[in-house]
Amino acid sequence: MVVMATCQQTRLPFGITVRRVEKEFEFNWAFKISESSAKKEGFYRNKVRGNIYNGAGYPGCPHCGATSWFQCGKCSSFVCMRPGQKTVKCPVCGNEGGVYESDNFELSGGAI
Repeated sequence: MVVMATCQQTRLPFGITVRRVEKEFEFNWAFKISESSAKKEGFYRNKVRGNIYNGAGYPGCPHCGATSWFQCGKCSSFVCMRPGQKTVKCPVCGNEGGVYESDNFELSGGAI
């Protein structure tokens, strides 16, 4: 499955391949993709809900290299961020705020 994300630094979209591991989800790979290609491929059809973690080979954002991420509390966009970042700004809706740890996410995705 693939979920879509946005780079906080460049505001460009990217896809993340996700693998289900028992009751959790593991990020395996990330790749550049245009918004139109992602829509054409149907990467917004399915939902991923639950705990998500980076797999051993997850390379991070293909645009800026950031290996951490957050989900915007206002628009629910999934966005990369630098590890240890305390405040973030969503490049999709402009919402700003503090970072809080969570083990429950809901992401849109589609078949690969």
